[in-house]
Amino acid sequence: MEMKTDFISFGSYSGDGPRTASKHIVFGSNVLKATAILTGTDFGFSPKKDQHLGMVNIKVDATTPDNSNIVTVTATLGVRDWSGSWDDKYEGNIYFAVIAELV
Repeated sequence: MEMKTDFISFGSYSGDGPRTASKHIVFGSNVLKATAILTGTDFGFSPKKDQHLGMVNIKVDATTPDNSNIVTVTATLGVRDWSGSWDDKYEGNIYFAVIAELV
């Protein structure tokens, strides 16, 4: 077993959501199984202002191709108010750990 930590940033954006972004995490040998664990977040409306938070969608997933030492972590971030639309800019960071079972 080996564990690595990292984060994925989402720049200021409006218009739709939730958004996804991915990052490749490289291990020293091939990965049999991997799990991504959410370890923290830092998010909000952009620019930061006093605004009512209506919905937050945050998650992380890990995938590994067969015979590979690379785990792809995909993070999802969505932040909006109670209007039901994605008309306000939001941004943030998703922090995660990957635990991998190596060959």
